[in-house]
Amino acid sequence: MGVVVSRTARWLRLAVPAALVAGSVVVVTGSSGTASVSAEPRLVQAKFSPGASGPAYDAKSVIVQFKAKATTSARKAAVAKVKGTPDVSVTADVVKVTGDVPATELLKKFKADPSVELASLNYIRKKSATPNDELYTNYQKYLSTVRVDKAWDLSKSAGTQYIGVLDTGVDAGHPDLAGHLLPGYNTFNTALAPNDGDGHGTAVTGIIAAGTANGIGVSGVAWNAKVRPVKVLDDTGSGEDSNLINGINWAVKNGVRVINMSLGGEGDDPVLHTAIQNAVAKGVVLVAAAGNTGGDSSNHFPGAYPEVLSVGATNSAGVLTSFSSYGDTVDIAAPGYDITSTAPRAGTPAGYEPYFLGMAGTSFSSPIVAGVAALVRNKWPSFTPAQVMARLKATARDAGPRGTDPYYGAGILDAYYALGGARTTDFAMGAADKNDQPSRAGELIAGVAVSSTISVEGDVDWYKVPAGAGSHQVRVDVTGAMFDSGTYAQNFGPVVSVYDSALKPLAFVQKPVPPVDSDGYEIPQALTASTYATLPAETAYISVRNANGSRDSRAYSLKVTNADGNVGTAPIPTYPVLDALPADLSTIQSTEIQPVVTFAPEVTADSVISGLKLLNGWTGAVVPAGVTYDPSSHQAILTPKASLLEATPYKLSATGVVETSGAAVAPFSTVFSTPDLVPQKLATFTGSGAYLAASLAWEIPPTTDLDRVVVRRNVGSKAPTSSTGTLVYSGTGTSVKNTGLAQGTTYTYAGWVVDRGGHYSPIAIKQLFGMKSGIAVTSTLINYGGAITIKGSTLRIDNKVYAGLPVNVYVRPKNSTKFALLAALKTSSTGTLSVTHKPLVSSVYMLTFPGNADLMGTRTADITVQVRPTISATLAPTAIKLGKTTAFSGYVAPAHAGQAVYLQQYGSKVWKSIASVKLISSGKYAFGIKPAIRGQIAYRVYFAGDADHAPAYSINKIVTVS
Repeated sequence: MGVVVSRTARWLRLAVPAALVAGSVVVVTGSSGTASVSAEPRLVQAKFSPGASGPAYDAKSVIVQFKAKATTSARKAAVAKVKGTPDVSVTADVVKVTGDVPATELLKKFKADPSVELASLNYIRKKSATPNDELYTNYQKYLSTVRVDKAWDLSKSAGTQYIGVLDTGVDAGHPDLAGHLLPGYNTFNTALAPNDGDGHGTAVTGIIAAGTANGIGVSGVAWNAKVRPVKVLDDTGSGEDSNLINGINWAVKNGVRVINMSLGGEGDDPVLHTAIQNAVAKGVVLVAAAGNTGGDSSNHFPGAYPEVLSVGATNSAGVLTSFSSYGDTVDIAAPGYDITSTAPRAGTPAGYEPYFLGMAGTSFSSPIVAGVAALVRNKWPSFTPAQVMARLKATARDAGPRGTDPYYGAGILDAYYALGGARTTDFAMGAADKNDQPSRAGELIAGVAVSSTISVEGDVDWYKVPAGAGSHQVRVDVTGAMFDSGTYAQNFGPVVSVYDSALKPLAFVQKPVPPVDSDGYEIPQALTASTYATLPAETAYISVRNANGSRDSRAYSLKVTNADGNVGTAPIPTYPVLDALPADLSTIQSTEIQPVVTFAPEVTADSVISGLKLLNGWTGAVVPAGVTYDPSSHQAILTPKASLLEATPYKLSATGVVETSGAAVAPFSTVFSTPDLVPQKLATFTGSGAYLAASLAWEIPPTTDLDRVVVRRNVGSKAPTSSTGTLVYSGTGTSVKNTGLAQGTTYTYAGWVVDRGGHYSPIAIKQLFGMKSGIAVTSTLINYGGAITIKGSTLRIDNKVYAGLPVNVYVRPKNSTKFALLAALKTSSTGTLSVTHKPLVSSVYMLTFPGNADLMGTRTADITVQVRPTISATLAPTAIKLGKTTAFSGYVAPAHAGQAVYLQQYGSKVWKSIASVKLISSGKYAFGIKPAIRGQIAYRVYFAGDADHAPAYSINKIVTVS
């Protein structure tokens, strides 16, 4: 398993009132204090203990999963055959069986039993924490590395996405975890609470779910998350697979939706894998530490299982740590260096607060990712575990070699982007030093030291010793900077290989980690890898790389001296290529490229044609290409069928190639990227005007690194720039409706494609001219049955005429709010139009031009036409004697049955209502008049008006009274 860190916790001393300290700082393993800490923390030397060689497992027990149909008697018989003792009833899902013979013998016997479905050694998992350097002024600045602080602006809740922390337990009474813990489980003794005697589980739990914005301690990633602590590791930080399996099964059965496992070890356990697959099938997302084995390439389970999101560790600058395991099983990375979190109160020395400072390890990267997974799950609760994993990986920020790589996987977690925020730039790749292959090796002079750096993760530096007068012996020494895991996140463990002119190995030596003291702890020092080699008369080559794969800004030195010494064997294969273009880790200048590989040995054409491939660096998909091979030059040329995508990483890979002798050639790969070109202009940029609005649409040109489309506008005919005018749209869609515009105004829109590098495409412009419309009527008051003519005009605001524009005339009753189309017309050669209408009720008219691809829409103000009823009137007789009666009658059209009309009499120069009647269904009315005086008296009938019609009067009638 390589190096596993065991480190005594460093606590924060109380130098001010506890409330103040807890509100500003937290504590863990680390180094020196900072100015923000009043009293210097009690420091503990960072110590590392070597891991066991090979996977560790319980020597006397195995894990057995019986077939579902196996009877109880068959299960008991299987256990009895091996003289074993089950830890639980044989009817349980998984049974740990302890016997008197070695576990490997037990395993063979159970695998042969017909009642057994799966059986495995009971592997031992350990916590993944390691120590490191001094405190930061801001103890949680690493949260901004993965933009958790911005993500909280989008979501602060994990809701009911309960998180299971499978670890050493938890200090359930810790004040910073109050209200964030649900009942847990102790796999070692189910009658006991999952208390934490180690501290690891409490620290992991605090990273996820410490109370945020509660005024004390640290901020948990998932803000208000609820955690079920499950104790699967004992108080030394160790546990068996039987504990882990039981913990997973219990968590799934008790409603956990995300599981964090900051633990691991070697050994592929099919029973454990089945438990993980079952959890995923039940909708649970599983996150695990990638491991802290540095240069050890062994898989770290359970993180190595494909159903589990495996997390590597970076520092707060987003650079891979030297302790973080790497390989194809790493899915994503997050900060795991100088981490701060909660610590058990019981183990906190007097005068210190229960917080750890300066923790390091993938153990602390994993809960950061698990916390964000819970936030994502809560925002999109229908997401499957695979979809959650895919989103976290798809939204990660690229780091290290471009594309998916063995160091960061898909990249570094970006919580803000994962939760729907805007993406940001990728982390910069270190500068490649251009001596990536033997053909570009730097020349060495005997006795003269050269220095360089491992500037990119996985970088290999090549050097050459020029041809000499004959065969001679040399000593090669490579010395790195101080290797101190307690102080530096990145350290150099030299690996040196020496080759002859045909790139056949002559010597090999490595010094991956420092020696240890009598207690088994790391002794910090600069590491030197030295070897003797017998160089031929021809050119010889030397390669230097870092055993743990990380980059280190501190230089190493290489010196070759003529010296005699013991020359050992080189247990490495012949280096397969002399040259490969494009150069490793380079960015080419064109998408039209033919990669070329010059093999060192003579190889067969067929194997090259079938084994040399170009792969997409993100997806791993094979790029269609033809391959030709020239045996005389050992040169293979790969010709893509189409232009490569811009701003895209590619991997040139050769596998399965064989020499003409039949010997297999070592697999080879190199990585390069295409240029980040200025995006193409929007393929189309169209728009259409409307009333107080405009609709824009566009077609995004093919691009591999689209960040967004930006649309801005200006009032008038001048186009905005990318930083002026009004922002209308920013996103990845293909259309937008711009509302809230002014009438009679010209708008000029501009659109750009923006890529992830911040490059803007050439501008695309769309202009919509402002329009003006008018409306008038021949009369605003007419009698019922009469007609009016509506006249209108629609012109551009500069009075330009457009004939044939569609214009709609709308009408609505005065007492309604809903307009109906009266007429769909087209403008004349003068921009005018007219239509005649006979309104039956008082009506409101307006005119609209809906707009088109060049013109904004318009709408006139409303204009009202009042319609008054017609009132007929008959007076008979027209002459009467005083004391007699005459009749005033007639009709109101349209009829207003039940509505009152008033008989008015003229006198003293005013009309006065003297009587009223209600109209019958025909609209008829009748009044009897009996004047009280002699003379001529004038009468009329008055209709008061309503919501539909204006007031109206009959003609005047005069009666003569004698």
